[in-house]
Amino acid sequence: MTLFERFGANLSTNLVRRSAVVIFAMTVCLLAQAIVSVQAADRDAGIIEHEVQSAFSHIRIRRSGTTRTLIFVRDNGEEAFESQVNLKSPHVLRFSYLQHMFANYLLQPKQSKVLIVGLGGGSMVHFLRKYDPDVTVDAVEIDPVVVQLAERYFGLKPQKNVKLMVADGFDYFAKTEVKYDTIYMDAFLKPSADTDETGVPLKLRTIEFYKQIQSRLTDGGNVVFNINPHAEMNDDLKTIAEAFPQTYVFSLPNSEGVVVVGSLLPDRREAAALKKAGHEMDERFRAGFSFETIASHVRKH
Repeated sequence: MTLFERFGANLSTNLVRRSAVVIFAMTVCLLAQAIVSVQAADRDAGIIEHEVQSAFSHIRIRRSGTTRTLIFVRDNGEEAFESQVNLKSPHVLRFSYLQHMFANYLLQPKQSKVLIVGLGGGSMVHFLRKYDPDVTVDAVEIDPVVVQLAERYFGLKPQKNVKLMVADGFDYFAKTEVKYDTIYMDAFLKPSADTDETGVPLKLRTIEFYKQIQSRLTDGGNVVFNINPHAEMNDDLKTIAEAFPQTYVFSLPNSEGVVVVGSLLPDRREAAALKKAGHEMDERFRAGFSFETIASHVRKH
């Protein structure tokens, strides 16, 4: 090979190498951009599909593919995710706290009538319709706009054994004489002087209220509370413990929030019994998450 040929070969090799490096760098850059884009879409749950100001909240709906998210927008612009539903599989509970809301099944595997206070996008209703279709579900929501959005965007429809009611939960309990096996408390409003910092109405956090709703339970019934982390959370837990014969606090993974079950059952179920019940529920529901794992999250009494 001549000197010129050798120079040409080296030049060609260097060009190929440089081209490969450039292509690799561009590929990495594009992948990084794609990852950032996906993370951003996941963080804000996709594009804004609908937005409305109700009498109670600034509500935003985002959509990413077949997944819709119901969001309450705070005054500072912060987005508080309330519900997220994949329209192809609305029964799949996408938030850990919602999975833990059904910890009552560890204590009461059979129930015939339940009440949900705070509808959101209706994730809990979808779950019950799929896995416990014989149970009658009443849902109370203070904001009529939330009910409208749940029906329009989240596939929630009143059915033979699903009743959607627009009412203040506090007033509903004062008037109704209906008794329930389980009452699920998941009511949040825009934080104000009438709520705690997470948006839970203060009138729903008193021992008098907890005693009142016990009168709306069947024998051995349960009330399940979704409690977001806030400065007075320990005081809330103490008040619930004072109001109910038995209280079970379930810690949420990767969160300081908890789900609490206040039970009228006279005897306390120990950890081993809860784990056994969880295994049985896993065999029964096959819900895509583990009740046995949820049982392991109960705090020591």
